[in-house]
Amino acid sequence: MATDNAITIALETELTPELIREGYARELVSKIQNLRKETNLEVSDRIRVTLATDNAELLAAANEFAAVICGETLADKLETAEAADGDTDLNGIKCTVLISKI
Repeated sequence: MATDNAITIALETELTPELIREGYARELVSKIQNLRKETNLEVSDRIRVTLATDNAELLAAANEFAAVICGETLADKLETAEAADGDTDLNGIKCTVLISKI
């Protein structure tokens, strides 16, 4: 006699504010890593990151996840500033992301 060992899995798909901020942080890490490659930085080079945007939620995410962002990108410092617009699109948000080697 065969038994059916069915498993049911339920996934919560609602995006909470916390998940949205974490998503912004991950996108910021990705952008910083791409900038490192574009500027031919060595893997071990330490950097300073500046994020400028007028989006309060993106600034809050950067500040909340600053330690994670710095750890994953070898940044000694993450500075944030308010700015009217920028040249980078991060999940539909205009911002400026600058990196410099320390």
